[in-house]
Amino acid sequence: MPGMPGMGSMPGMGGGGAAGAGGVSAADAVMFLAMWAGMVIAMMLPVAVPLVAAHRFVTRTRGRAGTVATAVFIAGYLLVWMVSGLVPLLLMVAERAVVPSGAGVWRTAGTGLVIAAAGAFQFTGLKTRCLTVCRSPLSFVLTHDFTAGTAGTLRAGALNGLYCLGCCWALMLVQAAVGLSNLLWMGALTLLFLAERVLRTGRVIARAAGGVMVVLGVALMLEPLVHTPVAALVG
Repeated sequence: MPGMPGMGSMPGMGGGGAAGAGGVSAADAVMFLAMWAGMVIAMMLPVAVPLVAAHRFVTRTRGRAGTVATAVFIAGYLLVWMVSGLVPLLLMVAERAVVPSGAGVWRTAGTGLVIAAAGAFQFTGLKTRCLTVCRSPLSFVLTHDFTAGTAGTLRAGALNGLYCLGCCWALMLVQAAVGLSNLLWMGALTLLFLAERVLRTGRVIARAAGGVMVVLGVALMLEPLVHTPVAALVG
């Protein structure tokens, strides 16, 4: 999909940029992290609405300054996601060092590997444990002590962010692999995040999506051998 560059198409990284062949310049890295931050805000804040509502409710019942406390809580949550952008950035650097410039079919296969791995992760115990916490925002807020003031609230938000990261990290790597500005994938993954958390059948949906992603990923991994229209989904 046309638009701003993602993991596989950032300017200056395809062989003719300031960083040299296959390199990643400081400007590229800053751009990537800025795009990552924008993507996190666009995708994770809608998902965090029940968490915000739960925190506001609890702080009000405890007679605290709800708006400020909730803002600090969400800041801790978002901070974890912002820092996590360093991981796909490092993977992007490694990919540029290994995959030759212009080897589009191999990049498609690599994207397929990421998608298949993310689909398999949907069936793991870590996914289930983290999703259980994410599906119960009120329970999380009620079972964490905010009496330590701003620092305690920030830590609680960061802890919830870690659970959310544990639940969604693989799917966010998929978004990075297909392109941070790929609106089709961004919309689909955001809807999946919401469905996993708020629908009664969320756990079933998570595994069903995982199965679909494994099949799609394997099909893309075979792209160097068998060309199929499936590759257009990550183009």
